[in-house]
Amino acid sequence: MIIAAILAPSVGSAEIYRWVDEAGRVHFSDRWNQGSEKVSTAPKTDADAPAPALPQPDSPDVEFLGPYSALDIIAPAANETLTQQDAGLPVSLMVNPSLMEGHQMAILLDEAPLTVASGATQFRLTGTALGSHRLQVRVTGENGSVVAQSAPRRFHVRKPDEPGQLR
Repeated sequence: MIIAAILAPSVGSAEIYRWVDEAGRVHFSDRWNQGSEKVSTAPKTDADAPAPALPQPDSPDVEFLGPYSALDIIAPAANETLTQQDAGLPVSLMVNPSLMEGHQMAILLDEAPLTVASGATQFRLTGTALGSHRLQVRVTGENGSVVAQSAPRRFHVRKPDEPGQLR
């Protein structure tokens, strides 16, 4: 019994060698042989396993929530026509839960990214040209990959009415 306890640590730290003979058979031994290579006996940990691939959106035109329960554009409404204003066009977003650590949010206006200051969900777009536009929210992870995105939203911008003009 005492001998087994003394030998147990040496068995756990024994080196194992692997080689293939002339007939193609694989052999293992605790002794080195010519042409053998040392085999790692360290137990694998979760740190050794590759990180699982995060799902990605199938298309840039579909909603993909990823780790969020909600990611949406509240304003402007779908196909809403807004009047161009000096103060800018109001935009309101919903992100639930709030932006996660390491994630960055960007607004895509006609496919061009506009960075949103510190995950703000209320702001104004300035300098927006007259006509139809496409707006989308995209959240990226630390490595720059898309982790969530809203469905695109179309809206329209027109000139303000002239004084006395009827609509």
